[in-house]
Amino acid sequence: MNFTELQVDLLFKLWRNRCFGKGHILIDNLVGGFPSHIKGQMQGELDELIKKNVVNKKPSKHGQAVYINYEYKDKISSALKKKYPFL
Repeated sequence: MNFTELQVDLLFKLWRNRCFGKGHILIDNLVGGFPSHIKGQMQGELDELIKKNVVNKKPSKHGQAVYINYEYKDKISSALKKKYPFL
C-alpha cells in the first residue's frame, strides 16, 4: 500500500500518540498541528485514508475522532520506517 507524504505525516502523528482503537485523537487536533496553508490538503488526505479504511472514525463527546485500523499496523509501520528510520 502506497501512502503520500502528507498521509505519512498524518499517520506518524497518530502513531506517535498511540491512536489504536481505544486511543484516539480528535480530527481538529490532528489536522490543527500542521501549518495553516496545508490544513485543507491534510483534511483531504485524512478523508482518503478513512475511505481506504486505514484510519477509522468514531464519535466522541467532543466531536469526531480518528484512530489507526489495527489490521494495517504492519503496512503503516513499514511506510513510516522509510521516512522516519528512528522508529
